[in-house]
Amino acid sequence: MATQVLSSMIRINRQRRLALRRSLTPYRYVGCMHLIVLYTNRHPGASQEEIASFYALDKGSVARDARRLEDMCHIRRETVPNNRRQYQLFLTEEGERMLPVLDQAFEEFQARLSASLSPEDWQLLTDLLERLEQGSFPHTAS
Repeated sequence: MATQVLSSMIRINRQRRLALRRSLTPYRYVGCMHLIVLYTNRHPGASQEEIASFYALDKGSVARDARRLEDMCHIRRETVPNNRRQYQLFLTEEGERMLPVLDQAFEEFQARLSASLSPEDWQLLTDLLERLEQGSFPHTAS
């Protein structure tokens, strides 16, 4: 039974990634760029390491995508004074303009995903997944 649940979660996540890729390609967003923007919006001054740790991403991928976002003027990276190898990330006005685009992409996917579920089913599923996450990854819960 757990295998079937995990398999379904993997397929849903692949569909989510494909939908996001289609929605964000016109904006030249690839990889984890959208996650960096979302996290930086919620946590101004966050480090690349924080983002990598929170989303369980490769540090190199986060650094590479942060650099791309900086080149696109969507974020600003500032060196931490006491650790010149670490950066703090901040959204720029250009990056803030992407937030509604990201919200829309997520909402469209969520609408497709939840079309066949009642609000009660959706709440039950949310509660169950939160319990699984808390039990499996208590250090990443927020």
